[in-house]
Amino acid sequence: MHTNACRCGVVALLVILGSTGLAVPARADTSPPGERRIVTTVSTKTLQMLREQAPKRAARTQQASEPGFFKTRKGAIAVGLMAAGAAFTVWSVNHDRKPVKSPIR
Repeated sequence: MHTNACRCGVVALLVILGSTGLAVPARADTSPPGERRIVTTVSTKTLQMLREQAPKRAARTQQASEPGFFKTRKGAIAVGLMAAGAAFTVWSVNHDRKPVKSPIR
């Protein structure tokens, strides 16, 4: 039974990998250069809006920067919970390896 499952898995893997070669590759834009629409300039409205937003961004970056997430209390709690979850996973895997004691087996 185990060998049949392995063979089915290998066959499925070969079918998937083999079918990737059948996919049609994407083609580059074949339209003539005159018909392509590429924006290389900025409109005056957009330029004005960008100039208005620049001082706001500069003021935000000059403010006292907040500490990173992992340096806050919430970050420390999150790291602690992740470490506890990883520790519990390792502990449960080690304790699950003991043989099952059941009258059927």
